[in-house]
Amino acid sequence: MNKEKTMKNIILAALIAATAVPAVAATDNLGAQQAVANSGHVELDRVMSTTGGYVEILDGSSIETGVLLGTEDVRAGLETDVRVQLSHRPYRDNVFAVLYDADGQITATRELRVQN
Repeated sequence: MNKEKTMKNIILAALIAATAVPAVAATDNLGAQQAVANSGHVELDRVMSTTGGYVEILDGSSIETGVLLGTEDVRAGLETDVRVQLSHRPYRDNVFAVLYDADGQITATRELRVQN
């Protein structure tokens, strides 16, 4: 009887884990990338968007005051190696990647160091 109860607990724990992982994976994010090359484009290693939308790259000290360098559309789901063409190379030591959903709402941001 005790062995049966243990087996039920293991199955229940596995079921909870299996259903919890997709919810976490479906969250909009810009991966774990820390830096980008100082060039005429930004290569984002991973972009996850639940609705699709677009990514902006901003040059500045904050998202609110940043100057738009480039934009790229993204599909719903996980995209890898998203290339955003820039109007010019970044002037600062960092840029901001900003992910917008299909309704134009910001869903994720990431500050990226520009490697010279």
